[in-house]
Amino acid sequence: MDFPVCPACHQSVIDDDAVDCPFCGASMKGKPTAKPAAKAAAIAPKPETTASKPVVTKPVQGKSTPGKPTLPGDDFPFEAELTTGKSAIQAMPNPTKQRTLKVVCPMCDTPGYLPPTAAGQEIRCANAKCVMPVFTAPSEKKKEPEPAPPPLPRANRMPLIAAATVLVMAVVGGGLYFYSTLPGNAVKGPKTMSDEDKALLAEMSGKGVKPANAGKTGGKAADQTNGEKNPNVVPQTSEPTAEVRIQDALKLMQNFSLEKSKQRSKPYCRQLSAEASAIAGDVKSANEHLGQLLKVGNQVSYYQITPLLELFWRESAAGDKKAAASRLDAAMKEVSKIPKFGRTRLDIAGRLATALVASGRVPDAKALLKEIHSSDEEGQLAAKLQIATDGHVAPLQESYSLLPGQFPQAVATTVSLMTRGQMEAAANWAAAQDDDEAKTECLAAWAEAVSRQNAKQGATDVDGAIAAALKSLSPALAARVWARAGCGRIAAQDHAGAAAAVKLVQESMAAVPVPQPVAMPNLKATLRFKLPSAVPMVQAAIAMGELAHLQSLSPESKADAEKSLELAFAFADGMAPFTAIARKTYDEAERRGPVGLRSFLKTELKIKSDDEARTVASNYKTILHDIVEASNERFELQTKLLQGLLRSGLDLNHKIWIMVNARATSDDLNRRDDYFATSIPGELIERMKGTVEEKAIRGAWSLHAKGDAPPRPVSAELNDKLQANPGTAVKYLSSAMPKSAAKDELMLLTVSRLAEKDQLPVAFKFIADLDDIVNREECYRLAAAIGALRGQVAPVVSQIAAVVEHTEKVSLCRGLVAGLIDH
Repeated sequence: MDFPVCPACHQSVIDDDAVDCPFCGASMKGKPTAKPAAKAAAIAPKPETTASKPVVTKPVQGKSTPGKPTLPGDDFPFEAELTTGKSAIQAMPNPTKQRTLKVVCPMCDTPGYLPPTAAGQEIRCANAKCVMPVFTAPSEKKKEPEPAPPPLPRANRMPLIAAATVLVMAVVGGGLYFYSTLPGNAVKGPKTMSDEDKALLAEMSGKGVKPANAGKTGGKAADQTNGEKNPNVVPQTSEPTAEVRIQDALKLMQNFSLEKSKQRSKPYCRQLSAEASAIAGDVKSANEHLGQLLKVGNQVSYYQITPLLELFWRESAAGDKKAAASRLDAAMKEVSKIPKFGRTRLDIAGRLATALVASGRVPDAKALLKEIHSSDEEGQLAAKLQIATDGHVAPLQESYSLLPGQFPQAVATTVSLMTRGQMEAAANWAAAQDDDEAKTECLAAWAEAVSRQNAKQGATDVDGAIAAALKSLSPALAARVWARAGCGRIAAQDHAGAAAAVKLVQESMAAVPVPQPVAMPNLKATLRFKLPSAVPMVQAAIAMGELAHLQSLSPESKADAEKSLELAFAFADGMAPFTAIARKTYDEAERRGPVGLRSFLKTELKIKSDDEARTVASNYKTILHDIVEASNERFELQTKLLQGLLRSGLDLNHKIWIMVNARATSDDLNRRDDYFATSIPGELIERMKGTVEEKAIRGAWSLHAKGDAPPRPVSAELNDKLQANPGTAVKYLSSAMPKSAAKDELMLLTVSRLAEKDQLPVAFKFIADLDDIVNREECYRLAAAIGALRGQVAPVVSQIAAVVEHTEKVSLCRGLVAGLIDH
């Protein structure tokens, strides 16, 4: 294709409709002469040696239509209606003597070159494939120099120069000091923000808000009377309201979502922005962000689910059931697109199930969690995060029960319903569980919350609704629920009600006989040995562990707590033999080998044929294997019970050490479990520093275990490094733990605890050093929420300004909005 050629300067002109040459200004219809070019050259200003950064004029916001929201910016490149640009001047990819003005396309970042006369006019991108090629070139604004004042006499100049020098040094030094105090000063990279964003941040921090009496007459003299403060003058304040800060944060989130550079995921920014707008009550903005999310992230359209759920709760609270149902239906349509792996699917499933139950769609919620659930570390962490952030802001808990539950998503759904005031729906959800263990876990969470909320000082009874809900459960499972109800009473300072709950637990457990410990059978008995059913023993052991936890909450019942812990171990001992003897017997059979084992059994059992010996040997190995497996399960249950009680921070350390030491050092293999191979000795040392027990633990370790001392818990070492030198904490964590859900949980727990202790600068330093940006975003969101909840807004605002990645800025804003709303 041939382009029109200017008759004056002979440049190719891409625009077929051009009247004048965009390069020299000559008429495209005239005959070729040198005069027009000379004239154009005469009027062209001398090009500047340094061009200012192009100023991009964003498209004007159009009228929004229902279902198709519009926002200015770069989020809808494929649906922009270009009503202008037919006469735009074409930018060329290479500079010439005539094309000296460089511009950069705001859409595709392609540089182009124009005549200086094109400044301030509409131009067309030099990239022919640009999806939004028309924009406005920057105007060259020249500021007229002010007339210089007459020079001062030399005698008067020197003091002024010296004063100016001191002032400049003070300003620079003060600025550097202020920057060094910013929580995120370790983040490297350019920190470019628009003037609008800077103003919003200043307003959020209180530095950009005028005092209440600013502009009024009187000044300092009017505020004082005879050198004293005037009591009739209202003190000035520059603290912005929570509402102002929320609106500023929402505006920042919109601006950050439009950025293309330093942007890990624009759809993620839109997701968080829509969530924040929804919980803040700005439904219109939430809808607009959802519309933009689909335009920039159609491949991750399931990002809509959590914002849609926040809108569901907003519209349900407003009584608009039809609109709320529509939001929920829209969210359910995206379920099939949720990734099949990863924690995201678990987080979404628990929150979605909560909304389904609140809408009366219990069967749908059960079907969803039957398909998407996990009881491993990933599932436990997803449940903990949901409990801490769904419907409110709360510090992340290390555990929500004594032992990790088998149905964490179902329990998180129960807690989320209660957080949102859906107490009856939570009870119905718990009662609807098909599995007795799932029903018990959900009822325990529900009973604890009901007891805490309904407790009355001095009450001696418990809520009758709990008793009605427990009729279908076994005595041991019912006892677990009553123990958790007692914990709720203790939390409400209802000690009489807690004592009543203890009695109900004991009455329930009276119907469960305590078994005898399972001993390792001899050779002949092994071939006829059958392991007892583990389920009743596990249920009873957990119930007594929960009772020990409840009793340890009160100093008056500490001795009773120790007895309950002993009973918990006694029930577990009825499951299988101790690990030392089970493992020894199995290893002896393995060492003999197949031929040796058959020969040994033929001799000991007087077996005559090789075929019979082969059959007996096979059965013997199978039974031994089952015994070892059951023994390991028993030991794991008892270890987790002890770890749960240690995690609670209650005063059972002395009793736990006595029990652990007795079993780990026993001369009788029928009573020995290797607790020195667990984390318990190291955890006990941390909790008993400077005591006689610490010395005893170290002494026992040196006699019965390898190494100088038990391994120190990673969390304790990490905490010490954070307080001494935060810069070394992340490096230590990276070397101490592989990437896993357990590592993610420790990161989030660390951040949550620091924020809860008002140590946000330390938390932000820790987060900024994390290598994984997804970890940083999640930690920033949690820390900002807890910080804002505790009134620590200034450090959050400083960190928003300090971080580089816009997804991190949006994450901080999202947490800030949630914390301010809950504050």
